Amino acid sequence: MLLAVSSMQSGTHGTLGNRTGSNGSNDGCNSCHGDNANTATVITIELLSGGTPVTSYTPGATYTVRLNGQNQTNARSKFGFQLTAANNAGTSVGTMATNGVSGVATKANNTLIEHSQPLDGTLSPDNNYTYVREFSWTAPAAGAGTVKFYAVLNAVNGNGTPDANGGDQWNKGQSVNITEEQGSSLKQQNLITGLAVFPNPAGKELSLVLNTTDYGAYEVTIVDLSGRILQSKMHMHSGSGQSFRSDIASLASGTYLLNVKHNGKEVTTKFQKL
Repeated sequence: MLLAVSSMQSGTHGTLGNRTGSNGSNDGCNSCHGDNANTATVITIELLSGGTPVTSYTPGATYTVRLNGQNQTNARSKFGFQLTAANNAGTSVGTMATNGVSGVATKANNTLIEHSQPLDGTLSPDNNYTYVREFSWTAPAAGAGTVKFYAVLNAVNGNGTPDANGGDQWNKGQSVNITEEQGSSLKQQNLITGLAVFPNPAGKELSLVLNTTDYGAYEVTIVDLSGRILQSKMHMHSGSGQSFRSDIASLASGTYLLNVKHNGKEVTTKFQKL
């Protein structure tokens, strides 16, 4: 029913790879759901900062990505999708996270996010189905340039079969250009000056050193790549060179995000747990 015969029971696209069109491919859900995109399904994608749509990004900052789909009928109550961000060369950039949304998973080294089961839509007052989900995206390092978000969304009737005859209706969509803010990498902001995280990779402990006179309370949070908060502590910084340690012995081996907030400023960096 969703995106591929090879994985109908799980609701995912199986091994068909990126179908969003970000890499220049014309493929969508056509392997199982008809050769052509259907304009009855409409997609918009927005990048949000603090709930406000933005058209530029700060390298290394974390944003919300809102995927909004609509099907102009009342017969397709469920949907599947893929979503990614890509630069002008068609290379996926940044890190996607599920943000706690159920029924979805990250793929391709966390550069693409997709459904892991059929997702429920919402019947709107005008008798159309809408499909809205929000995820997290951590922008790439400085130098990635302008990016766009690309998505493919398949509105389905839920009958358990891949209806290539029009029962399911898929389409693609993309965001406006999201430009990189020049000279605004988080590494160049006051918060980052003198900040160091080590060792990386880390074993039992992770240390954060603040070589800065910007004193006060720092909120330090460790999250996994799905956006789940694993640790969160407040540290009072009162002297340049002060070190804070986090016990990470209980974390499974893998990649995590360390988020630091202070006086309205924020930075997120990756670290590896051995």
